[in-house]
Amino acid sequence: MKRKSVVYVLLLAVIMTMVMMPVSGLAAGNMQLLVNNNPFSSNVPPVEQDGNLLSPAKELANAIGGTFSYDNAAQTGTLRLGESELGFRLNNSVAKFNGKYVQASAPMKVEGNRFMVPVRFAVEKLGGQVYYRQDKNIAMVFQPVNGKIIYKVMPGDSLWVISKIFGTTISAIKTLNGLTSDSIYIGQSLTVKNYIPEAARFAAQTVKTATLRKGPGFDAAAVNYLAAGVNITVTGKLGEWFEVETPKGNGYMYSTVISVVQDMTDSAPNSNYFGANIPVDTSADTVTYNDYTVQKGDNLWSISEKFGITDYELAAANGLTRSSMLNIGQVLKIPVHTIAVKKTLGSKYGEVLDWFSEARYAFPIGKIGKLVDMETGKSFMVKRTMGANHSDTEVLTAGDAQIMKEIFGGNWSWSRKPFILEADGRRFAVSISGMPHAGVDGAPYLQNVANRSDNWGYGPNYDRIPGNGMDGHFDLYFLNCLRHNDGKLDAAHQYNVLRAGGLE
Repeated sequence: MKRKSVVYVLLLAVIMTMVMMPVSGLAAGNMQLLVNNNPFSSNVPPVEQDGNLLSPAKELANAIGGTFSYDNAAQTGTLRLGESELGFRLNNSVAKFNGKYVQASAPMKVEGNRFMVPVRFAVEKLGGQVYYRQDKNIAMVFQPVNGKIIYKVMPGDSLWVISKIFGTTISAIKTLNGLTSDSIYIGQSLTVKNYIPEAARFAAQTVKTATLRKGPGFDAAAVNYLAAGVNITVTGKLGEWFEVETPKGNGYMYSTVISVVQDMTDSAPNSNYFGANIPVDTSADTVTYNDYTVQKGDNLWSISEKFGITDYELAAANGLTRSSMLNIGQVLKIPVHTIAVKKTLGSKYGEVLDWFSEARYAFPIGKIGKLVDMETGKSFMVKRTMGANHSDTEVLTAGDAQIMKEIFGGNWSWSRKPFILEADGRRFAVSISGMPHAGVDGAPYLQNVANRSDNWGYGPNYDRIPGNGMDGHFDLYFLNCLRHNDGKLDAAHQYNVLRAGGLE
């Protein structure tokens, strides 16, 4: 009997460890996430990294009744729920909760072309609770309902198992639910514990004469006025308005008149994620070779343009240099790139292709496509006319030029916008800047002309489509394209390409 008791105790300890495994012991691989007993819906699953479960921020916020937005200028993603907001700077583990710097369990990252945030940290800051079930590889997010955590019974559950998951007792669960026996059934809703989130209260001070208002807005009635240097308490935040308690009553104050007392600082520089080369999986792409017989008038440049490759790739494939002379009848190997179709994050998004290894072959010089504005849905036809570091592109007609100008606010502009490029039955994620440059419409292609668009002055006319209402060409970027002027990546274009690919 004594041996049986020891075995029972050891088995009990193992089961308890499996059920109550802490976050630091999360299982490898994808973990299922439930929010308020419902399966978490997202086109990118949660992932475990360094003991933290990371989830797409937008879907997590929506699932708990909140919102998520990203400000690229500030590199900050913000989750909002009720009168609380939690901000993350990209790749920075110092977060900001209702105006106060706090240490997050993990930084916000971009994974799978989604902004990902640590689930437990984010949920608990916004008033919820997270529990992990190692035995089922499930993370469970709960928001209290009338001060109670409500759980739906799963297959294999017992009151004992449930009590261990939630750190309570069988008798406490029975009392909360008025149960007279230990019998429960799958799908049964049980109140497993009482839980009222502790209100977050932060010390602050007025930095100038401040108006205390009844609501969060300048049109809300004034409750009172406070001088500079008055100690107050922040209890919530709605956008630029703090909910506060003051010696002259409670209400709301605008952010510019308040300084929250900080226990730590955030001096880290901005992330260079969008300013660096972003890897793309190209393992499914293939290269084969066709033969081509040199004809009269051919050179490496004309042949390479005909087949949508670069002259230096053609030269390398044939053991030549870019200045090599060709002979009529000479047989050249022509690289043929087959770019695999990539999975997208939804029907409204485009495939994210790397420019140098994929996109310049999928959208070669001479290719025609349709650009669709992500914001308005307006579209116009275009053609890639030249370009090595990115696609130098022109509209086909004056009507297309007019639509493009409308999309950019009625004027040509260097501002960047995300677009979908439709070509050959595929949809690609791209970014364009709406400023034609380096040409004069109607003048012969490559002829030296004066007054080229965008102050390019005298030089070769890089306008290849006459009569289209556009002087020169505009820049179209896929992922990892480079700028003309300095040969560097453009962070704004990188960000917009990923937005067209589903980043939000």
